[in-house]
Amino acid sequence: MTTQVIRRLLQTIPTLIGVSIVLVLIFHLIPGNFVDSNPTISKERAAELKEMYGLTDPVHIKYLKWVKGVSTGDLGYSIQHKQPVTTIIDRYVWNSVLIAGVVLIFSWTIAIFVGVFSAVRQHSFYDGLITFLVFAVMSLPSFFIGLLAIKFFAVDNRIFPVGGMITTGANYEGWAHIWDVIEHMFLPVIVLTALNVGGLTRYFRTSMLDVIKQDFIRTARAKGLKERTVIFKHALRNALIPAITLLGFEIPGLFAGAMITEKIFNWPGIGSIFLNAINARDYFLMLGYTFFIAFLTIIGNVIADLLYRVADPRVRMK
Repeated sequence: MTTQVIRRLLQTIPTLIGVSIVLVLIFHLIPGNFVDSNPTISKERAAELKEMYGLTDPVHIKYLKWVKGVSTGDLGYSIQHKQPVTTIIDRYVWNSVLIAGVVLIFSWTIAIFVGVFSAVRQHSFYDGLITFLVFAVMSLPSFFIGLLAIKFFAVDNRIFPVGGMITTGANYEGWAHIWDVIEHMFLPVIVLTALNVGGLTRYFRTSMLDVIKQDFIRTARAKGLKERTVIFKHALRNALIPAITLLGFEIPGLFAGAMITEKIFNWPGIGSIFLNAINARDYFLMLGYTFFIAFLTIIGNVIADLLYRVADPRVRMK
């Protein structure tokens, strides 16, 4: 297993190099930058800042300078925030991980159970109702659901706070602080869970339908095993194997943040910070954060490949 891990990690190096080249080329082609988009900066100061941060360098010089910094753990310097990109990511990304981690647990738990029962009761009223609700939620944009949740839960009924991460002006400590954060998490968690659970439910339903029609399930039933044992011990275990691929992509998703949702609920996550960086043309923050997510995506695929070997002995990595 150790040999396989080392081999897969070494195979990611050419991929990372290719990703870095593509990212630098893409961001080099983006018109404008933070200096040009700021009308308060004089022409002399703008020229000085461009020279200081290498914004006027040819693309190959930009790439070599940036790669040299990345090799030492430096993802660049954010002109907008006047801080290193790594500092900004470390400050805001964990707020996004907090939300995404809770959403991941809720959405996968709900999707597994709802998908299983929908597959077992295929073409029933329950199955049709779930299908209708899933497609209804998936057809609505995230900002609409977020605004609707704010109006119903925060404005009309005042059950949860409108937005933010903590109550403004409050100096809670200990459990009071934790509960204050949890209260502010409710609405973004509800919205993101509703958006994520639909696609996962359809995925698990389809996977379960494929498994329960196989011969080993008929054999298990012929042996007289309880239906609950057949479904949850034999069928579900095999249906979850293809989901390992999805779980691998959830790793970068934990750190990516939900840009629209965080913006609507004023949650101080990395998604809203990245969206502001796009609007401000903060070149180095956009480049550094995108490369960070690309790196996590590659690592997530490596972990998924290794989990396949653990989950299914028939899988052999060559």
